[in-house]
Amino acid sequence: MHHYWFLIEKFLNKTISKEERIALEKWILRNKQNMKYFKSRIKESNSKILLDFDSEKAFMKFDNEIKAKTSKVIVLRRTVRYAAVFVIFSMISILIGKDTFNNSKGATVVSSEVKKEVIGEEDIVLKLADGTSKVISTSGDEVVLDENGNVIGSKSDNSIVFDAEALEDLVYSEIYIPFGQTFKLKLSDGTKVWLNAGSRLRFPQKFIKSAADRIVYLEGEAYFDVTKNTNKPFIVNVNDMNVKVYGTQFNVSSYKEDENVTTTLVEGSVSVYETENPDEELKLTPSYQAKYHKTKNAFKKAKVNTDMYTAWMRNKLVIDNLKFKEILLLLERKHHVKFINNAENLNSETYKGEFDNENIESVLKTISLSTPFKYEINQNIITISK
Repeated sequence: MHHYWFLIEKFLNKTISKEERIALEKWILRNKQNMKYFKSRIKESNSKILLDFDSEKAFMKFDNEIKAKTSKVIVLRRTVRYAAVFVIFSMISILIGKDTFNNSKGATVVSSEVKKEVIGEEDIVLKLADGTSKVISTSGDEVVLDENGNVIGSKSDNSIVFDAEALEDLVYSEIYIPFGQTFKLKLSDGTKVWLNAGSRLRFPQKFIKSAADRIVYLEGEAYFDVTKNTNKPFIVNVNDMNVKVYGTQFNVSSYKEDENVTTTLVEGSVSVYETENPDEELKLTPSYQAKYHKTKNAFKKAKVNTDMYTAWMRNKLVIDNLKFKEILLLLERKHHVKFINNAENLNSETYKGEFDNENIESVLKTISLSTPFKYEINQNIITISK
């Protein structure tokens, strides 16, 4: 409902786009409750778009206007109770320049052009189940539509809330977050997901009732705040292992170049296990971490300071006994840069430290005070030398 309330507001403010208008019309005509809510919002707004909301009068007015037009033909075979809606949409069509035409079944349809977006390496990209890809900005509000104009979610700044009401089948979408950015999702079951830079998440556009579980697929790093459902476990699949939960908060990290899949539990409980051996699970309690070695196929469990592993959500960089080459990887993801390290003697050095929203040059200067080295920044390429 939230998405359609947003569309109605855009409709009333005359800022609705062609694609959004199509989605709103579909939702209004879906059932009586939606029609009733739409009418009430029109009345509350004192909108001048529709002077008379009586269905019979509206239909007569609309019918007369259509008969007077010779350049366009619209055949109506819907019930009279929908007539007022068509009056509104015919009027708003003039404002947004929409063309209407008649299809073979006689239902009113709307022409719309799907814009092909140019996708760059710095763009957040949402790939929908229908195969379309959308560039997601990190500013402003907008409604997320699929190829058919159905609303599947709404975006506000750097987060998206998914709620694909019309979906009945289990279909997956995928979002990619480039280096230098983070993003937040709210899935259709209410689960919140914070995605770190360089991460990819594949997830259902809607969790359907017939599914036995709620499973998503992660590459990179994410923090999950899972909505509790004792009947449907929430599963995060990473490489050859699963993290299984019913409702809890935890962080999972597994970039391609990492040796381990690291699961850090903040609240609640989770179990981790190899996908091929679900019976041999390792259970975690708060403040414990499980590391799964990708090549050795082995788990290790230890108690940790969870703040260190969730610092990225607060735009902090925490270095705890990390090797120099590991630090460079973190900086590449966080600041979207590329390092050329010509001082290989530094790779075995380990460091500790904490940086609170500091720029990359400040971080490099601080580290160089401990082990001297030089660096040269050329756009997004940083060369390190002795």
